[in-house]
Parts: sequence; structure tokens; C-alpha cells
Amino acid sequence: MFGWIGKILKVDLTDGKISIESTEPYIEDYLGGRGIGVRLIYDNYKPGTDALDPGNPLIFSMGPLTGTAMPSSGRTDVTALSPMSNLRAKSNFGGYWGPEAKFAGFDHIIITGKSERPCYLWIKDGQVEIRDATHIWGQDTFQTQKTIQAELGDPEIKVVCIGPAGEKLVRFACIITEVAGAAARTGMGAVMGSKNLKAVAVRGSGSVLIAKPDEMLKLSLEINREVREHPACKELSTYGVVRFVAMMYQLSFFPVGYFEDVDWQDIITGFGGPEYVERFQLKNVGCFGCPVRCKNFLCVPEVGKGFTTCEPWSGFTGSVWNLDMDIFWEAISLANKLGLDSTETSACIGLLMELYHEGIISESDTDGIKMKRGSKEAIITTIQKIANREGYGDILAEGQKAFAEKIGPAATDKLDIVKGLAPHPYEFRAYHGSALMQAVGHRGDPLPLRGSLIEFEWHNAPEWFQQVAKAQFGSEEAAIPSEYKGKALAGIISEHNERVADSLGICTWPYTLFIFHDITKAWEFFKVVTGKDWEIERLLKISERIRNLERMFDVRQGLTRADDCLPKKFFDKPLERGKYEGAVLDRNKFEQMKDEYYEIRGWDIKTGIPTKEKLEELGLTNI
Repeated sequence: MFGWIGKILKVDLTDGKISIESTEPYIEDYLGGRGIGVRLIYDNYKPGTDALDPGNPLIFSMGPLTGTAMPSSGRTDVTALSPMSNLRAKSNFGGYWGPEAKFAGFDHIIITGKSERPCYLWIKDGQVEIRDATHIWGQDTFQTQKTIQAELGDPEIKVVCIGPAGEKLVRFACIITEVAGAAARTGMGAVMGSKNLKAVAVRGSGSVLIAKPDEMLKLSLEINREVREHPACKELSTYGVVRFVAMMYQLSFFPVGYFEDVDWQDIITGFGGPEYVERFQLKNVGCFGCPVRCKNFLCVPEVGKGFTTCEPWSGFTGSVWNLDMDIFWEAISLANKLGLDSTETSACIGLLMELYHEGIISESDTDGIKMKRGSKEAIITTIQKIANREGYGDILAEGQKAFAEKIGPAATDKLDIVKGLAPHPYEFRAYHGSALMQAVGHRGDPLPLRGSLIEFEWHNAPEWFQQVAKAQFGSEEAAIPSEYKGKALAGIISEHNERVADSLGICTWPYTLFIFHDITKAWEFFKVVTGKDWEIERLLKISERIRNLERMFDVRQGLTRADDCLPKKFFDKPLERGKYEGAVLDRNKFEQMKDEYYEIRGWDIKTGIPTKEKLEELGLTNI
């Protein structure tokens, strides 16, 4: 086969059984990566199984382009039942582990059961061994990787692992590779810990076969050059996202605190991220084959080395009222070492600070720690207590809702969660397309999708981006943040493009967001890698099938239209300051956006469930 390795590894940790099946039967309908992953979880998960039971399959999925010479082809998708939402979990990480797993012989890895004692998987050139990890249990994610590499005698071994948070079944524990590559959202680290599985180590001497190698080389050189010359790449490869952060606060895109404010002037004028990067950055780093290099690799004395990008820059700054960049770096480094989702963790801290500020809790509820806005003690101690399930951290480890319910109605009334998790830290009252995509989206999906990003970019050149939106999404209104029209189709097109990228095993940042805004370039690579001369419409139809199967998994778990919602704050409490002062979501217009989304999707408007006709159209009549 070209592109695909052709093998799916299945490991049952309970009885040590290891088996292999073929990837080929899934390719025509689900492509690979995320697509085949959702088919595998739908077929291998038994309804009624608890997320932390041995029967919950944990699935790592690579795509046909993962590990090829295509720029930015190092992504891996992870799925299981989420211990946070009781819906299908979806997380995605980069780095080098996914390509190495393919070089070691597999497109997908399905892990079920539970080992009697801590263990790790060792996969090398098609050979699989379940090894004892008792001596590693308790180590942080950085130590774990070094220990396994030293034990196996090869520093080039790639490892995904959990930290103490995953071992202790913190429901939003993540999986880490290298120093910050994270399958962060939806609690995959807790699922891994529930199986007594500390790590999966891979090493391979194989390769990904290419159908048209000469054309592949030519296309790879061409796209590498085009990416490197693009202004977005030049910015990201030099600074990452850090220089955008203050601007995002200024444009009321990032909220401050627990969605409490959008115009904290101190962070607009005093955000020290760019200067901190210039002072401590060793270099910018990237994932396998990626010229973008969007990750800031820093070395801060007395804290250590590591890298970060994207949401932590706001999560451990504005979301917790923090302007001290040393606190930021200590917080994100600690979260990565302990194996915690930084988005959920910073939201937990933000909730505590709001409750404390409003007088709903006192230090007696938090082991004597005053949850003052921006307090280093509050931030760092809460991270440690959650990961180790100590004191109030033991309750927070079950999620924000569990803590709020313990406090009482005044606390639960403050909750800002969507389908069991913290929403992405974007200001949905001001950005209506983002609001729709957050509400109807599958949990774990990243924001921004392209339909959300264009709302932010609109401020730079309104007339230009309105024309871009018309060309790509069918209406100028799709680009205008305050509009409700045009958002449904923009969301659907964005979801389809993203699922193609995730199923091919490539990064959405260059291919659907910042450099190329649709999947045309990805489609060109797909044809030369696999030799399949499929039309681009076929890839998009596969993506639609994936989206509908994801929805049906969640419907089987009890999801309805009522779950496609946002916290009431966004409808009841207008923004008091900032660029969008007075903005608030209109409930009727928001529900009309959902109606339009369901109608275009072919889902029942009353229930949000795909219709029988839509499922038949997509060949999903057997679910």
C-alpha cells in the first residue's frame, strides 16, 4: 500500500493478547487518522461502559500522509470515551511520535483492558512487548520519557506518556510527548491511567511508501518554499503566537478571568510575552517535517526548559489575572510535567478566583489558600493539588462542576462549561460564528476553525475579508463578528476541511487556517502519496460521513439539541467594556443559527439527530 502501512495493532492489557488486523477495509469510507479512529471507537466501544473501565478502548490514529515528506505531516489523533463528558473524546497532538509509530509498522493502535500492575508498551519494527513500569510509576512526563529511552538504550525512541495526574485519574489529565506535545482535551490521560498504562514507546526502521516519489519530492519542495515565504509562517516561526495575544485582548477576542471581562487594560498594555520570549527563547521548534516551527522553546533559570504555544499564553495569563511571566512559565511547565490539560486547569483556577472575588468561597474552602486574582500561590498550589488529588484539588480533579456542586447553587450558577468541559477561551458574545461552532462542535475540536479565525482577521481589512468569506463560505456576513447570517455554512465547511486534515494526519495550522485556507494542497499531496486519483469532493464527502458518525456516537450516548448550547452568561450578561461593549448573544437568533446548521447538515431540527435520509446518503445505515 502507498501512504498507509496497512496494519492496525490491537492490545488487550488484561490478558496480554496482541493481534493485528488490516487497515484496508476502512480506507474507502473513512480515509485514515481521525476518520478511521471514529469508526474503530464506534465499533469497539460497548455502550454503557464507563470511561474509566477497562472496556473503554483508547485509540491512537495516524493518517496516510503522516510521516511523509509533506510539510507538517506529524499529527496523531486520539479517541476514547471521555471521562469528562461521557461523549466521544477527541484529542490531537504533533511532534514525532506518530510518524515513528508508522515507521514501526502501524496506522492505528487500539488498547483495551487493564494491566494488573503499571506497564508500558514497547513497539519496535512490528514487534510488541508489554513491559513492567512499576519503577516508572509516579515519575513526571519528562522523567518518564528519559527513563524509558535509557532503559531501552536508544535516545531516539519516541514516547507518549502520562504523569501523576493520569495515574491518579484526574478527569482532565492529558497525554504528553517530548516536553509539551499534548493530547490535552477530553481526559485521555485519565483513560490511559485507568489501564495502568504509563507510556507507549515506538521505534521503527520502516518507511511510508510513496506512489509517485518524483512528483512527491517536487511538490514537497514547492510547498515548503511557499510556506516559508508566507508572512504568517515568518511570524509564527520567529515568535509563535505570542505577539498576537495582546491584540486578541484588545479586540475582545480573549476573555479575562472566568469570562468576567474583556478589557483589562493592564494586560493590553502590559502583556510581557514577547519580551519574555526574546529574553529566554533558545529557538522556535516544530513538529515532524514542519517549516512553521510555531512553538516557543524557552530555558528559564530555576524553572527549566520546555516549549509552549497557543492557549496557555492566555490561559495562564489573562484567564487567571496574571501579568507575571515567571508565574506563567512555572505554571505551564508544571502542568506539562504533571500531565494536566492546561485549558481545563487554568479554567478551574479562573473559577476559584471568581468565586473568591464574589465572596462565594473563602480560604476555608481551599485549604487556607486565598484565591486572589493573579496570586502565584493560588495558581501553582492549585495545579499541584489537582494533579496529586490533595484537599480541594481532589474535588477539582473530578471537574469544575463537581467542585461547584459541593459549594452550592451560587457556585453552580457561575459555571461556564460546554458538554462537560471548559469552552475555548474566546469571547462568544462578540464573535457569533465562534459561538455557533463552540456550541454545535464535537468536543475536543480546536478553535479557531477557519470560519472563526476569519472573524478575528476581519478587523485587519473588513472589506477584503468580507470578499474572502463570500468566496469561501458564500456570504460576506460570514466574516463579520457581530452578524448571525452565514455562520452555519461557514462552520460546516470549516468542520469538513478540518476533518480531512485530521484524517490525513497533517496539521490544520498551515493547511486550513493560516497559510492555505482549504484542503486543495492537502488533496494534491494525497494523490501523489497514495496514487488514488480521487476528486476533492470525495474527500469532503468522507469528511461529512466522519462528522455524522461522530454525531451518532454521541447521540447513542444521549446527546440532543439541548446539549448544543453555551453558558447562560453569554445570553444574559452584556460585555461592559471593550471594543464590543454591550455585546450579548440573542437567544432567538442563536437558535436560528442552530436551525440553519442542522438543516444544511440534514439533521432533524428539533432533536439535532441526523435524519435517516442523511445516514442512508452517507452509507451509515448499519449504525
